[in-house]
Amino acid sequence: MIFCQTVGDKQMKKKQATIKDIARQLGISYSTVSRALSPHASVLVKEETRELVRQTAAEMDYSPNLMARGIVMGRTGTLGLLTYQIFQEVFGYQTDQILKVADEQDYQIMMRVAAHSMPQESMDDQTAQIKQLVSWGVDGLLIHTRGDEGESERILDAVKGRVPVVTLHYPTENLSGVVLDYVSDFYEVTEHLIKLGHERIGFIGEDQNEASPVSAKDKGYLQAMQKHDLAPKSIPVSSICAEGEYRLGKELGDRFTALVCRDDYTAIGVCRELRKSGICVPEDVAVVGSGDIDVSAYMTPSLTTLAMPYEAIAQAAMDLMLEQLEGQDTPRQVILKSRLVVRESCGANKNKK
Repeated sequence: MIFCQTVGDKQMKKKQATIKDIARQLGISYSTVSRALSPHASVLVKEETRELVRQTAAEMDYSPNLMARGIVMGRTGTLGLLTYQIFQEVFGYQTDQILKVADEQDYQIMMRVAAHSMPQESMDDQTAQIKQLVSWGVDGLLIHTRGDEGESERILDAVKGRVPVVTLHYPTENLSGVVLDYVSDFYEVTEHLIKLGHERIGFIGEDQNEASPVSAKDKGYLQAMQKHDLAPKSIPVSSICAEGEYRLGKELGDRFTALVCRDDYTAIGVCRELRKSGICVPEDVAVVGSGDIDVSAYMTPSLTTLAMPYEAIAQAAMDLMLEQLEGQDTPRQVILKSRLVVRESCGANKNKK
């Protein structure tokens, strides 16, 4: 049972301690307490005083008012993170690494998820979420980009220069960002299969004819196939979803000896349908994915995949953010590659053509 004290019909609330309360308790100035509790200015206060202030703050259950601190100091010590998926492991891994590097720099992360799946709704939602984060007084924004056409302009219009922005994964114009070199990554994994002796290699993912950066994976596959004078064949994910299970596995097994999949989730689904059709992986068809999610190492056969550099992405993003917070206004892009993790699923018959 929960009891509460009331005065009339109103519940009594404990007053939250303020910096002024701590200063009054210790008999020191308000500004000294403020500096002692600041992650950036505490070095200006003697260690003995700093420890006394922090101990008293803990005893008084003090928590900083970020909005007030932002008005006084010009910074709130918070960064906004906007992502558009949280259910897939790759986004969870990346978010976890961002939280870690932010904490190392004494920044807190305020996160929003723009989750609408319809194209126009997702664009409108992204804009609304950016404006919401800016209104919370964050010092800067980290944004997982979608890779659609016009995204850079949409972000710039929503932010209107009020805070620094760093984008993640897909390239953006006039914004600093960390870019994954999907073209190089998928070139490498396709060439790996070619070196194993495969010629009939298919790609399951986005169409390389699309202008959007999300087709970069297919472009890497296409470049490797063209270099070795092999005929490329892309299978859009949408057509796979529409196919019957048996028909899908049988058709892929008849047409290809190896398949490059846009991500591990697609690769795992393809392996399942191939097996249901009596086609062995990797003996009949080799399969590779991208993302290196946990289950990829433990499925049978274990999945050859591209491991994304989550830690390096997060660190590079934080470095770009700190540069801007310290006055560097020239946008720059940091390009990173994934690492090919060779496991069992790519070991198909090397002589099959």
